[in-house]
Amino acid sequence: MVFPRVIATDLDGTLLRSDGSLSARTRHVLGLAVEAGARVVVATARPRRATDIVSDQLDCGAVVWSNGSHYRTAGGEDRFRAIGAVTARTVIEKLGQALPMPGFGVETGAAFFHEPAYRPGPMSVAWDRELVYSTEELVDRATPVAKLVVRSPDEPVHLMHAAAVTAVGPLVEVTYSGAHSLLELSAPGVTKGSTLALLCEEWGVAAEEVVAFGDMPNDLPALTWAGRGYAMAGGHPGLLDPALGLHRAPSNQDDGVAQVVERLLTEL
Repeated sequence: MVFPRVIATDLDGTLLRSDGSLSARTRHVLGLAVEAGARVVVATARPRRATDIVSDQLDCGAVVWSNGSHYRTAGGEDRFRAIGAVTARTVIEKLGQALPMPGFGVETGAAFFHEPAYRPGPMSVAWDRELVYSTEELVDRATPVAKLVVRSPDEPVHLMHAAAVTAVGPLVEVTYSGAHSLLELSAPGVTKGSTLALLCEEWGVAAEEVVAFGDMPNDLPALTWAGRGYAMAGGHPGLLDPALGLHRAPSNQDDGVAQVVERLLTEL
């Protein structure tokens, strides 16, 4: 394989170790990749304010937040692929009937808003959220709707996903990046993969010249679009299905992304 022109990577469970740290080895290897002519793209479900602490340690050609709905190239301006307000209201109404005791929140790229029924999960930080008092106020206040999230207490996320796809599948993209009864919804066609494709089109890079890494269902569109997609050992079992044709990378705890990139560098 020719050395990739773009290396796209998820953060949690992929590039970062389980304590959230970015290893010196990974920083060094990705720096060598940039020197060899590759662009590094961080593609995460996280919002920007929870990503800069990592991406600022890397020479990134672009950073993609909120599963593709918010992104920026190096030196460029923030861009959004948001859910329309009318669609957001319709989705909230339909999911309110399809899921048990749902609570809703909206990521705008600058802040996170949620209504009382939404119970923040274990990764939430108090300073980055604001309580509103109804779903109507939620959509009015939270602009743009970069990512709509819904949480059902104690409901298995795979069951939530199946019910949501049935209820609102044509209206939004439905995915998840963890096991905390939380679904993440983006505008139709907006995924990590489609935003990665937009960036590569701007750069004149073909899919065959892209390597992507990930560990969860929200990474799948990027992994299958890229010329070579790597599912992390220890990641979601659905990504390890041989029918997907994905390659296997060592776990994030073993600096799996760095190991693969090191092998690619030795082939130069």
